[in-house]
Amino acid sequence: MAFFKLNVPFKDKDEAKKFGAKWYSEDKYWYYSGDELPEGLRRWCPLYKPVDGKEGVYLDTETGEIIRDSSEITPVNNETVNDLDDPYAKYRTVSEINRMISDIVNATNEFRAILVKGEVTNFDGKKGRHYYFAIKDDSALLPCVMWDSTAAYALKFKLEKGQQVAIAGSLEYYDAQGKVQLIVSTIENIGDGEANLAFIKLKAKLEAEGLFAPERKKSIPKHPEQVGIITSKNGQAIKDICKIAEKRNPYVQLILYHVNVQGVNAVSTIVNGIKTLDGMGLDTIIVGRGGGSDEELNSYNHERIARAVAEAKTPIVSAVGHQGHWTLIDFVADKRVATPSEAAEETIPDVMTDISRIELLKNTIRDRMKAIIENRRLLIKSTLSDIEKNSPQNRLNEKKDRLKHFSELMDMNIRNIYKDHKDRTQNLSESIASRLKLIYTGYKDRPKNLLDSINGNIKIIFQKYNNRFEVLLAELNGLSPTAKLVGGFGYVTKENKPVKNVADVKPGDDINIRMHDGDITATVK
Repeated sequence: MAFFKLNVPFKDKDEAKKFGAKWYSEDKYWYYSGDELPEGLRRWCPLYKPVDGKEGVYLDTETGEIIRDSSEITPVNNETVNDLDDPYAKYRTVSEINRMISDIVNATNEFRAILVKGEVTNFDGKKGRHYYFAIKDDSALLPCVMWDSTAAYALKFKLEKGQQVAIAGSLEYYDAQGKVQLIVSTIENIGDGEANLAFIKLKAKLEAEGLFAPERKKSIPKHPEQVGIITSKNGQAIKDICKIAEKRNPYVQLILYHVNVQGVNAVSTIVNGIKTLDGMGLDTIIVGRGGGSDEELNSYNHERIARAVAEAKTPIVSAVGHQGHWTLIDFVADKRVATPSEAAEETIPDVMTDISRIELLKNTIRDRMKAIIENRRLLIKSTLSDIEKNSPQNRLNEKKDRLKHFSELMDMNIRNIYKDHKDRTQNLSESIASRLKLIYTGYKDRPKNLLDSINGNIKIIFQKYNNRFEVLLAELNGLSPTAKLVGGFGYVTKENKPVKNVADVKPGDDINIRMHDGDITATVK
């Protein structure tokens, strides 16, 4: 079967389809596969060049020969190539090989209507709109897909892993991924599969012996120093565990026991790994691997592994597969997690976060203590200032200053009042004299009786103002502290302090007596 690449213009695409041309969407070109290129497609094939004026006669651009039968033209790798320029020009691309396989699968009638039976595996439930799973026998797997539109009428039961099913469908080759899958047209449940029945029987046996009992499960140490890991040294599981351990607690010692996680030697190497690490007195052991199909995880369903886990004295964490996969070791282990990454998180505490949290708390405590000390320092400073301000000596000095101030203020006020009254008396006398002079001048030429009347009035007025003057002068003298001194009184002090009581002095004390015209120094007898 030959392959012809075509240069079909967009306007001619419908015509090219009529002659069997196909569009390859990934690399964006038209092609035709078959033993001979149809006449209608030859004008778009670079291998054919029509000879002018001669219908049905072509020039083979590969050999340069004129031919009349197009079957004589041998196409090579889609295009004209020069072996000297490119020694690998005759090698086909992956896309070309996959298209060849696809053409063969699509052209083979035996693949159009297939009847096959097997045990359902690798099915974790409906994903999106469609059902993806596989069926198996003792030695092989066949991937299957059932479209949602088909399941709507063909699926009459709940599809589950472990069922024995009979399927009618057709094979399809998926070019992009290079795999064959069975497109399901009808499906029937014909019972439980042998592998699933064996698993259920063994699980029931171990459960009856108490291997799954919660009370026999050991607690996982919170702060391990040594953690054993039973997995492949080349797998992703050990890389994930080491990465998380380095991030959470780089001080934990990890001890790897390399095993085959699948295949004929997997069970024996895993059992030996469990027994070896259990004898080393480690804190925890992780048994796990990355995800896989049911068949790839089947080693962990073996009875020998389950019993080795049950007999181990060291706490064991099972980390086989992902959330949807459960193996026998998951039921026997002291703790089951979905992935090796989760196993590392469960067994290795995040001390780095704890250290960071402790550092943060330490800094917070230090800052708070600094603030408290500063507040106490300011409080002590303020208290000392208040004590100094309110000391007896300072208060006494303050009282003395206030007394001196009030004494000076009182003396000043007395002088101002005396001066004010003196000025008012002088002004009043001058006013009376002036008014008397005016009255006398105005009435001196009047009859004597009028003059007597005036003189009487003047005496009355004079007497009135004189009385008022005497009253004011008496009030002034009453307000003056020195007035009492004039009457024979004296102001007695001892050491510049007033003597208010006899108890304030004793015989032999020197005292000072202030009189209105001077001071007298005396001694108490």
